[in-house]
Amino acid sequence: MKRTAAAVSLLTASALTCLAGCSGTDAPSTPGARTSPARQQTPAERLTTLMVTAADLGTGSSVRKFDPAEGKSVFARSAREITGSACTPLAAMTHQLPLGTPQGSLSRLVETRKAPGTRVYVTLALYGKGMAVAAMDTLLTDAVRGCSLGFTVKARGTAEQYYPFEPEETPEAGDEALAYRGVVTPEGGTPRPIRTTVVRHGDVIAVCTAVGGARIASPGVLTPVIEAQDAKLR
Repeated sequence: MKRTAAAVSLLTASALTCLAGCSGTDAPSTPGARTSPARQQTPAERLTTLMVTAADLGTGSSVRKFDPAEGKSVFARSAREITGSACTPLAAMTHQLPLGTPQGSLSRLVETRKAPGTRVYVTLALYGKGMAVAAMDTLLTDAVRGCSLGFTVKARGTAEQYYPFEPEETPEAGDEALAYRGVVTPEGGTPRPIRTTVVRHGDVIAVCTAVGGARIASPGVLTPVIEAQDAKLR
């Protein structure tokens, strides 16, 4: 009888343990079944996530869509259309046209009540492995060093003169950065002061350009945008 009672006690304990921790609803395994991998973001989706917004800039700022290749009056629709000087990468940056062959690019126009009449353009370009470094080092850095005396470029039958032109103090941002300022005079047009900062974060290059306005000479117009965009890319 003791052996029988012990057996019943053991069975009862096993049953209670199973009730506490066993699940009889497990789905039977299917031979060859695999878990679907998470969908990768497209370049456009990634850039949209990284782009600075009005909420990032605070009260008094607006951010709206902008396509540098649209409109009848655009100087060039791609960097390849700009010719006439070894300094063409700088002109491309000024017009928010990405260098090289990025996987995707996205542009926005920022305006603020603190600087009426000044427009700040922001462009992000996403590159394949190593290509962003090549765009910064081979194209842009060499151009800045060799173009301090000014230059003239052409595209779509018109010309632009960049003079005066000078490098500026580089901000502490991203993996590498450079900055420059100058005055752009379209053929038969009115001179426009510009200030541009280019920052690389890994495989993304961000270009921020302030154009026109009485306060363009003040770095404070561009700095808040650069800092907000840099924070999104970290």
